[in-house]
Amino acid sequence: MKAQLDILSAGRIYADLILAGLDADPAPGREVYAKQFVLVPGGGAFITGAYAAALGSRTGLYGLLPAPPFDTCIREGIAAAGLVAHVAPAPAGSDPQLTVAITGTHDRSFITRRPGRALPDGPLPAASHLHVGELATALEQPDLIAQARQAGMSVSLDCGWDAAALADPRVPRIVAEVDLFLPNAEEAAQLAMHGHRLSPRHALVVKRAAEGATAQVDNQDYSVTAPQVSVVDATGAGDAFNAGFVTAWLSGANTQDCLAAGVACGAKAVTRIGGATDLGRLDLRAEPPAKTHDKLH
Repeated sequence: MKAQLDILSAGRIYADLILAGLDADPAPGREVYAKQFVLVPGGGAFITGAYAAALGSRTGLYGLLPAPPFDTCIREGIAAAGLVAHVAPAPAGSDPQLTVAITGTHDRSFITRRPGRALPDGPLPAASHLHVGELATALEQPDLIAQARQAGMSVSLDCGWDAAALADPRVPRIVAEVDLFLPNAEEAAQLAMHGHRLSPRHALVVKRAAEGATAQVDNQDYSVTAPQVSVVDATGAGDAFNAGFVTAWLSGANTQDCLAAGVACGAKAVTRIGGATDLGRLDLRAEPPAKTHDKLH
């Protein structure tokens, strides 16, 4: 019997408070002003799930909602994104799970409050593929990937910046259990600094922001460069990339086309405020093409 969902995107669900259009980069003892503010659902699981849904995949979101008063607007955002909600309320008395994202003149920074566990109790909802939004969730719930495998799911895993998670000695074993591992360049460098040898089952994909992305598959290296776009807010660009790459991979596309799809989604994400607001239906054929390079050695 066909699984109910194409993709189940699992991980922490945040209320993202995004300040953009700053007149200067923040500095201690100095006040700067933002031209724009939005409050939207956030977290890698939500953003990847929203882009996958916009690309036409039947996608579910699996996680715990932020605590009140943020839960209502986050539920509305999940529904607006076209996601099937497999979510549970935060435990009574929890602090709100939220991220303040500050987009400066050169880059963005984040301040996050992450209370409690990432996922609800109970069995995983049925799906063909599990995407885990951050390495910390996989470390926190070490049986998660095994559950997905037992249910016949393929698995992808993003990294997410978490100093303790990046240093955890269990990382190589967890990465070896997933089909796709998708860190960004800074995270990959930090993992290498800790001596982690990363060998996912199918592909190690490294997101390189404006430089595009690379992938290693069967000891072959592939690369695409990113199109030039006007950056408004880089929040969630890597998570959007995940959706493009994963949906293309699940459709049977080759590595170059998977990278190109990922880069197209990432390029789309940086042109808008918030990780995945008002996406509608995405047609990657209408996006600026990425430039590909075959099997770079």
